Amino acid sequence: MATPRQLTFLSLLAATALSIAGSTPIRGIQEADAELMYRYVASRNPDFPREIAQAFYDIGELYGIRGDIAICQAIIETGWFRFDNGTAVRPSAHNYCGLGVRKRGEHGCSFRSVREGVTAMIQHLYAYSCREPLPLGEDLLDPRFCYVSRGSASSWEALSGRWAMNSHYGMQIIDIFNKMLSHPYDPLTAETLKKNSEQPMPDEETMLDKSFFE
Repeated sequence: MATPRQLTFLSLLAATALSIAGSTPIRGIQEADAELMYRYVASRNPDFPREIAQAFYDIGELYGIRGDIAICQAIIETGWFRFDNGTAVRPSAHNYCGLGVRKRGEHGCSFRSVREGVTAMIQHLYAYSCREPLPLGEDLLDPRFCYVSRGSASSWEALSGRWAMNSHYGMQIIDIFNKMLSHPYDPLTAETLKKNSEQPMPDEETMLDKSFFE
């Protein structure tokens, strides 16, 4: 019997095969880091909390789900996380994908925190993309998990007509993701700026001493 590590490896091989075949796997290695996710959404919504981008990246890594693409799906469902223009979900519900919204006027499920809301969405994608049990130690937070036909959609394109009735739903997600990848962002420069911002500011006496000897 295969071990969990072997099953994960086999799943990644299957995801690679899907990618070669022209579909974009829901499972796999993320191409965008949390900083790029944050900067891309913030370019359209300056009030976007970085915490959400970090949660998509971290929880995506935990489940082997493309959190960097999942956040693009959430962009569609939340209207760039503004929750306006008729989106069914509300910011206080931490529901980033319309879970539980079955008809117009419903607001769907609510979650206690950003992490719980993102986890529920990632778990729903996990249900669609594979038949494996949840990662060890993870509690089921997705109330709609049991209604998914496990493994019925291993690619983002296959979510069209399943997650949403829109026949172009999956392609719209991938289109947003490709635009995110082309968003101007140098991770090395970003890391340098982050490290510099974390350095303590010199006190006035130190600054005077330094300027004196230069």
